[in-house]
Amino acid sequence: MFLAFAIATFIFTSASTAFAVSLRLTASYFQRKVSSGKFPIHSACMMPPQGSLTKISVKGAEGMTKESEAWTLALEAFVESHLKADGIAINFATSPLSTGASDDEIRRVISQVEEKLDNLSPLMIKKPRQIAKSAYTLGDQVGMLPCSENSDILIFVQGEGQVLTGGRATMTLVIGGPAEGAVLLVTMADAKTGEIVGLIKIYTDDGFFGNAEEAFGQRLDEHLGIMNIGAARKKPKVR
Repeated sequence: MFLAFAIATFIFTSASTAFAVSLRLTASYFQRKVSSGKFPIHSACMMPPQGSLTKISVKGAEGMTKESEAWTLALEAFVESHLKADGIAINFATSPLSTGASDDEIRRVISQVEEKLDNLSPLMIKKPRQIAKSAYTLGDQVGMLPCSENSDILIFVQGEGQVLTGGRATMTLVIGGPAEGAVLLVTMADAKTGEIVGLIKIYTDDGFFGNAEEAFGQRLDEHLGIMNIGAARKKPKVR
């Protein structure tokens, strides 16, 4: 029993360390043409959001399907509201607009673009500073999205978090182990060429699930200001 407990503790601690190392950084990365205003951003197309929550108890980890869906929609609405507050006009990738494209055609293009982002993400997260060097692109296939014609950028909202049960939180406090926390990724791509022009990465600790605004709001505004996006251009640059 002791050996099993020790192994379990090691697994939880290792998982926590990996989570902390990969997610705890809050930062933004972007191309100079964005912050300089040479690539003005006045409109954005919201891609379908992606979010995942994991519950960790003393017995192990399990998915939170229903809660993940609600949290994902909350993150999308939260990011959308902040962009609108900065004067950014919002379109949605799922809307056919005036193109006459069918739902199946739109879903197929969205799936292809998301697959491209999924393939790029590991390298982009590992070497985010390469964004400034125009190193990453989703390809000009993004131009097939109906919203691309009326948008400057595509916005990808992705969230990942882990929630601790009361028992697991107590065990972590006593012997160490996984910590509660979440990361929000807001990726921006040129709506015409697919080039990745910006990435905002925000980490928060416990208490994130109930209120996205409280967990991420201030820091999202700060980094939109740093990137000089929308009405944020009128604000003092945050160093």
